Amino acid sequence: MIETLPTPKGREFLLMEGGPLFRLQRRLGLIRTDAPLVARRALLSFLLTWGALFILAAIQHTAFRYEGGVPFVRDFSVYARFLVAVPLLILAENILGPRFSQAASYFVTSGLVTSKDYDGFDNAIERGLRLRDSVIAEAILAVLSYSITISGQQLAVHHSSWMRTSSDTLTLAGWWAVFFCGPLLNFLMLRWLWRLLLWAQFLFRMSKLDLQIFPPHPDQAGGLGFVGRTQQFFGVVLFAYSAGIAGVIADQVMYDKVPLQSFAPAIICYVVFVEILVLLPIIVFYHDLREMKIKGLYQYGALATAYDSKFHHKWIFGENPSAEPLLGTADIQSLADLGNSFEFVNKMDNFPMNPRTPIQLALACLLPMTPLLLIILPLKEVLKLLVKAIL
Repeated sequence: MIETLPTPKGREFLLMEGGPLFRLQRRLGLIRTDAPLVARRALLSFLLTWGALFILAAIQHTAFRYEGGVPFVRDFSVYARFLVAVPLLILAENILGPRFSQAASYFVTSGLVTSKDYDGFDNAIERGLRLRDSVIAEAILAVLSYSITISGQQLAVHHSSWMRTSSDTLTLAGWWAVFFCGPLLNFLMLRWLWRLLLWAQFLFRMSKLDLQIFPPHPDQAGGLGFVGRTQQFFGVVLFAYSAGIAGVIADQVMYDKVPLQSFAPAIICYVVFVEILVLLPIIVFYHDLREMKIKGLYQYGALATAYDSKFHHKWIFGENPSAEPLLGTADIQSLADLGNSFEFVNKMDNFPMNPRTPIQLALACLLPMTPLLLIILPLKEVLKLLVKAIL
C-alpha cells in the first residue's frame, strides 16, 4: 500500500475556473459551481457567431446569393472559424482543465514533491491562480483581440463578399463579424496561449524544487512522464487553431486563385512553431533528467558490476560455500531484474515525453488542413495519403 502522507494546504490548480470572463459567465448562469456547462456554452457561441451572421446576411440578401461576390454560405472560413474553431476552443476547457489539475496534484501525491517543499508548491499554485484571475491580463487579451481584427488580419478574403457592400462599406453581418465574432475567436485563441504560459511558469517553479526523481522509473523519464502526457492534450487546441487557418486558406485558393502549393512553407513553419511553443514548457526538466541519467548509469553500472562479480564467482567459479542448488535459485531472477533496471536507466529520456508526442501534435495541426487537398487531388488520392501518414 502507498504510504499516506501529509498534503499541502493550498488550492487546486484550476486554470479554467477564474478570470473576469469566467466570473461574468457565472453571474449570467452560463457556468455553475458544480458544472462548467461547456457544451451549452459551445452551442451558444455557435448561435452568437455563425447563427447571428447567417441571419444578418439573410436580412440583406447576401446569405445564399451575392451578385459579384461570395455569399455567406459559400465562405469556407466562416464554417471553419465559427462552426469548428470557436466551439472547440470552449470544449477544450473540459479536456485540458482536469488534466492541469491532476498533473499539478500528482507532483505531491506521487511523492515527487516532499513535505519540505510543500510551501514552494503552494506558492507556485497561488501565483498561477493570481495571474489566472488578473483583470489586467484579460483586458490586454481583449485589446489585442480587437486590434488584430480591426487591423484586417482576421478578414478571410480580399475579394468582394457578404461582409461588404458594393460601395466597400460593412454590411450588418460584416459589422457583427468585425466587432464581435472576430474578436471572440481571437480572444479565445490568445487566452489559450495565456493558459499555456501559466502552466509553463508552474512547471518552471516545480523544476526549482528538490524533486524526487529516480533513473529506473518505468516511464523512462524519472517519474515525470505525466508532464509530457499532459502536453499531448494541447492537440485539441492546435486542431482548433488549424481549422480556422484552413478555412482562410480555402477561401484564398478558391476565390482569390492563390495556388495551394504556395502555402506549403507557411504551413510547415506554423506546425514547427506551435509544436515548439507547446513542448517548450517541459524543457525546464532537461538538465535534471540529463544529470540524473548520467549519474544513474554510473550508480547502476557499479551495482551491476558488484552483483555480476559475486554471481560469477558463486555459480561459475563454484565458490558456493552453502552448496545451494542452482535449480530454483533466486540469484538468476535477481540478475535479470538488475539488468532490466539498468536498461530503464539507459533508455531514460532527457525530456519527459513520449517520442511520439511531436508526431501526434503535428497530426493535430495538419488534419484540419487535409480537406484542402480535395481542391487539387481526388478524394481517393487524399485517403491514400492519410492512410500512409497514419501507418
